[in-house]
Amino acid sequence: MILVIFLNLIAVGLAVVLPNDFLMWHSYTLYGVQIFTILPYLSRKARFSKNLFLPTFFVAIYYLVNLFLGSYLIPRDYGWNKEYTSVLLRIENYNIIVPFLLLSNLILFILSIQSFHDLNKATFFMPSEKRLRDKSLSHYRQLIVSFLYCIIFFAVSYFDVYSAFSFQLAILILHTSTLSRQKNKFRYLIYVFYVVILLGFSYENKREIAMALFLLVFFEAYYRRHTLRMTFKNIVRYVSIVLFFFCLVLTASILRGYGFEATSVISAVKYLPDYIVSDIVVDMLVDNFEINYSYGSSVTSIDMVIEEDIKYQYGASLLKILFLPLPREIFPGKPKSVMQLYTQVYRPDLWSIDGSLPVIFASEMFINFHYFGLLIYGFVFYILNKLFLTFHLTPPYCFKSYSAIFLFMTILMFARGSGIEQWLLYYLLAVPILVMPMLFTKCMKSISNSKPIMSLVQT
Repeated sequence: MILVIFLNLIAVGLAVVLPNDFLMWHSYTLYGVQIFTILPYLSRKARFSKNLFLPTFFVAIYYLVNLFLGSYLIPRDYGWNKEYTSVLLRIENYNIIVPFLLLSNLILFILSIQSFHDLNKATFFMPSEKRLRDKSLSHYRQLIVSFLYCIIFFAVSYFDVYSAFSFQLAILILHTSTLSRQKNKFRYLIYVFYVVILLGFSYENKREIAMALFLLVFFEAYYRRHTLRMTFKNIVRYVSIVLFFFCLVLTASILRGYGFEATSVISAVKYLPDYIVSDIVVDMLVDNFEINYSYGSSVTSIDMVIEEDIKYQYGASLLKILFLPLPREIFPGKPKSVMQLYTQVYRPDLWSIDGSLPVIFASEMFINFHYFGLLIYGFVFYILNKLFLTFHLTPPYCFKSYSAIFLFMTILMFARGSGIEQWLLYYLLAVPILVMPMLFTKCMKSISNSKPIMSLVQT
């Protein structure tokens, strides 16, 4: 651990003293140092596959991959959105920006080490096989319950209700938290059904499809207690999951257009080989995985604060969650999110048509407090890691457990810069669905404990 921290601090020091032009073109080498020191070390400490979803580790992977690929590809004019290339090549503050982003990743590393230690020494609530079988529904009842869940999920997706993903993910949590505990093979057909429905009706939202897939993978890893050992079987399993994830993203992209006229999920899948071997596949991948936006916005937003195009917020973007119920028409002084501030200054034309550009949480903390934002950054992710531990120490099928998994499974939304208020709003909209099992259970207990109607009449 000490060696990893030492190597990363050297990378931070180099980012401070190296010429700005070198960092402009070659900062990917410093992010590469972090990838090849932080991720292997954490993977070894995680022990179980489920622990890969620890918020700090999951976000570290997301940030490092985006920063590494973005710092190499975007200055070299890859991707369809070319505007960031010229902007990034004009920035003169890389000696401030790169060290900050490197330190933010180092904080995620340190927090992950402590959380893995807590997870591995804790006594998890894992029912024995006998109790698992005793509490399982019969095969036919499972089919009926699954059918009802699938119908509700299809209806929510088909009618595209307001904030559909909040309800979709809540339904998935309620159903698959039970389904994934069972050993019936038909659960895989249910998983395929959910994924196909998401592809068919939500292909515009690749992140939502990805989060749903992550949920399914997490539950399978959690209840089967898969270990992170590099056996042949595990390697095949990991590679298959990664390839399946890439195929999902690419299929959703084909359904959105990108030079192909696919009218259904099946026809989109047929276009995958042509998509992969096309001349513009790298540009499409950069765009599909939002590398240009995530890297471009993370760097330019910090630069705009340094150049005083955006004022320091001093925590206003975090306090915005306190004003969620108040419309701006009633309270004009309501704080703006960093996403709003950045888009209004950087792309006012996009903002005028209700568009917005996300700013990763690390950059948001710089916009609020400069380098002191790293303290708040570490505290917030410390709390998020506690959510993950809470899920492990809480009995299943309760509101607390459902809430914890909803929040840490949507961490991608929070980390990529949608704003803490939007992340929490998605959860609040899902609460009515998450409390339904408890309400149903209480209702059934009340009915069973009440006297029969005839006995009440006789008395």
